[in-house]
Amino acid sequence: MEQLPAFQTWGGVAADAARDAIGKTRVDLDAHAQEALAVAQAAQKAAQDIEKVKVELRNLEDAAHSAKMDIDPTTSSVVAGPGFTGLTSDLSSMQARLNAILAEANNVDAELAAAITMADGKAPIPAAAPTPYPPPETTKPEDVNKWWKSLTPEQQQAQLRDNPEFIGNLNGIPVDARDDANQRVMRNDIENIQEAATRHGVSAQDVLDDPFRYGATPNDVTRYTNAVKVDQALAADQAKTGAQTFLQVYQPDRFNGQGRAAVAIGNPDKADNTTVVVPGTSHSVTEGWLSADDSTNLYTEAKNADPGRSTAVVAWMGYNAPDDLTDPQVAQTSLAHEGGALLASDVNGLNATHDGGTSHVTVMGHSYGSTTVADAAAGYGMHANDVVLIGCPGTDMAKSAADFHLAPGGHVYVGAASTDPITQLGGLPQVHLPGTGVNLALGADPSVDDFGSTRFKAEVPGLTFNDHSHYYDPGSESLFSMADIVSGHGDALEHDGMTALHRNELMAELGLPSDPELYRAPTSGHYH
Repeated sequence: MEQLPAFQTWGGVAADAARDAIGKTRVDLDAHAQEALAVAQAAQKAAQDIEKVKVELRNLEDAAHSAKMDIDPTTSSVVAGPGFTGLTSDLSSMQARLNAILAEANNVDAELAAAITMADGKAPIPAAAPTPYPPPETTKPEDVNKWWKSLTPEQQQAQLRDNPEFIGNLNGIPVDARDDANQRVMRNDIENIQEAATRHGVSAQDVLDDPFRYGATPNDVTRYTNAVKVDQALAADQAKTGAQTFLQVYQPDRFNGQGRAAVAIGNPDKADNTTVVVPGTSHSVTEGWLSADDSTNLYTEAKNADPGRSTAVVAWMGYNAPDDLTDPQVAQTSLAHEGGALLASDVNGLNATHDGGTSHVTVMGHSYGSTTVADAAAGYGMHANDVVLIGCPGTDMAKSAADFHLAPGGHVYVGAASTDPITQLGGLPQVHLPGTGVNLALGADPSVDDFGSTRFKAEVPGLTFNDHSHYYDPGSESLFSMADIVSGHGDALEHDGMTALHRNELMAELGLPSDPELYRAPTSGHYH
């Protein structure tokens, strides 16, 4: 109430009086909230204690039954049953356990009565336990995870209730809790517009078309639009794969309203193999990439590649990709740098929350997204086992595979279709614009032999020039190869005959000059 936009520019005596009244109201509301929280905590503790008593009683009944004893509910006593062959001391021991449970039950009954009395206002309400303040966003994911685990279940629920937008995007928080928090915020973004429409008896579209008229703002419209896109993606990805989906990142008004979000297909905190998929130019939350088939096709193929191991695929629309091929930033590295820092942080957060050790983590980038992945690894400390670059126009900060600093045994894998013109851009000399921090051209070509990568087959049947958009097609060479890699079986590529010659090796085999500077236009053959 205190921060309503209408009051921010209001001045004068009336404004001062209003602010004073609002301040007092806020104090009263805070006090009521603390009282309600205290009652809720007391009632919740009583409920948990009741469950504990019930479990103890069930265990006692099972033990008595196994020993041929009966429990008389009328007298609350343990007696010998048919077939009992034990000693009197056995009955006494079981009776002592029952007496302890009965005493505990009476204590719980008193706790619950006290909670009800507080709720009726007949007893003073103790101060509620303060909610621990969350750590700063710059805290290491490992330390955030330790903080989260140190909280009681009640404190965790309080954080999800009171700070959902922050907790939902804090690396180091388990993905199921982040999903809970982010979906709360997402539902609220949708309901804000729907409730405005209901109040005025109009459609949601009417509110979107003229938000000020119905008490909404342009930012409300942006958040609603992207919330709907994300909600659709959660449902669509689950329907396509049959796997549970999680909203891992949700910041709908980032990047000038294009949004920042990530949807996990399967639980990356529990999966044996986790892949983060990064899209390229022209994609955004608003554009709808989260509902595209890229991540779902990869998830299904990876499950088929190794049904015995659990899989998670994170559709990561977590950076500001260039708008389209006419966007000047498509030939510059600045967005890849910004995105690389965000990607490294999110991937390293997954490593911190995985249950029972580490998962095999693969990070996969397509087109400009592959440049972003390279920058995340080479410039911002991203920790991964393997990296896959498909349709790559250059690796910017990485001059060779060694610059990716992968885990021991890790590889940089490259899918570059022979008729994909975008992959011909790698290796163009980079030009730095003085005083701007801008680099033109996107860096080294990872598909050449001396880069140190493993190239896999990624052709599309027929002589085409649009292979850049078909790396995730079902039944394709590239999807088959990528599924081997992300399921932890990159070593199977050679066995399956799916490795490909590097670009300069291919030229040499054809008897053509191997200088990459001579091959800036798409080659004229379809190679396997």
